[in-house]
Amino acid sequence: MIARMKGAHSFLPGGGVDLGESAQTALKRELEEELCVTACEVIRFLGVIEFGMKEKNYHEINHLFEVRCNELSANVPPKSLESHLEFYWVEPTLEKLKQHDVSPYLVQELIPQVLSEDKPLWVSNMD
Repeated sequence: MIARMKGAHSFLPGGGVDLGESAQTALKRELEEELCVTACEVIRFLGVIEFGMKEKNYHEINHLFEVRCNELSANVPPKSLESHLEFYWVEPTLEKLKQHDVSPYLVQELIPQVLSEDKPLWVSNMD
């Protein structure tokens, strides 16, 4: 599933981790807040993609998880509870992720790879 800021870029669903909250708990909370789904199960940790742009003073760390949620169906676009976001399903191939311009670009290149790996992947464009 991909999230898109209406009129802007696409990205993986999720959000910030609150103080004292685990990354898995944050993901489940964000899915509930954004999509009103409560029965999501984290299947496995896929890895970390760290992305930054020093010239823009920007840095993000993406924790990637495989999630199963019986409240969502690949045949039905997820309904957003937040008016500035929309969600849709995209096959996780390099071609499709590039076509939908999923940010950051490292996600486009690495999601297909990380899904086929048997162990978590860590990638960074930072020094």
